[in-house]
Amino acid sequence: MSVFLRCLRGFARVADAVVDAVGSTSAWLVLFVIATLFGQWPLRELVGTGHILANDFGQIAHAAVFAVGVAYAMRWDGHVRLDVVYHRMSARARTLVDLIGTLLIIVPWAGMVLWFSWPTMLRSVAVFEKFAETWSPGYWLFKILLIAFAALLLLQAAGHVARDVAQLLDPRPEPGASPPNSAQTQP
Repeated sequence: MSVFLRCLRGFARVADAVVDAVGSTSAWLVLFVIATLFGQWPLRELVGTGHILANDFGQIAHAAVFAVGVAYAMRWDGHVRLDVVYHRMSARARTLVDLIGTLLIIVPWAGMVLWFSWPTMLRSVAVFEKFAETWSPGYWLFKILLIAFAALLLLQAAGHVARDVAQLLDPRPEPGASPPNSAQTQP
């Protein structure tokens, strides 16, 4: 049982590390979003110039921040939750609720997004789909972001499932780790 628990907890740590790396790296896109989207207003309104490509690629970067941000928020338990009775539950009950919610809601939903988006993404990338309004390149990147969103969310969900199962099997805290469902500080 000990090897199984170590494998579950090790997988959860790897999933967390991947989502942390992608999330903290893509957070820098916010600066690009600000520069491209918010910078367009004064250029357009005050100077009478601006570039449509900056707007289109700013929108892609904005979508990337949110696509990656969902898994990152799940990783740090920063998502919105209906919290009427959750905090009054025991640690074991909270872990069970998290496990059931992940398995019954998050995994099927993210799996459906991945399943139904895959053919659309392949068609879009095959023709390097353009923005319909501006005919500028890059609309196909939105379709890839949808796949990345679902894949990262499924990876993080799998990490949560592994951690929750390990916690239910052995509630003792892992050496050197903070207890599950505790207030953690983001890196």
